[in-house]
Amino acid sequence: MAKAKTIYVCAECGASSPRWLGRCTQCNAWNSMSEEREHDRQVTRLSARADRGRAETSLPMSDVTSDAARRIHTGIGELDRVLGGGLVAGGVVLVGGDPGIGKSSLLLQALAGVAASGRAHALCHR
Repeated sequence: MAKAKTIYVCAECGASSPRWLGRCTQCNAWNSMSEEREHDRQVTRLSARADRGRAETSLPMSDVTSDAARRIHTGIGELDRVLGGGLVAGGVVLVGGDPGIGKSSLLLQALAGVAASGRAHALCHR
């Protein structure tokens, strides 16, 4: 884990500096710089940003409806389920994992299933 960096923040205007200054360069206030850890300041900013967007309430899974996008089935039931019903034309899916666990094999089987269904053109053309 990276070492937390110390910064100095003006209590008057919020300007920051990598070193202590007797006078803030932004608002010219004297002795207003206080020491803070940059990691703590970032976490505080992220928390405040997350709190602003909390007007929505959460829903139980049974109340969530599927989107209206047409899905292209891969022929692999579990993969289709994880993808929300299949692939979406123009969509991007990131498949990640450790080396050798079968990412390429899974994708080749899925694409073979799409090709066998005759819907491969739907992935390339809208």
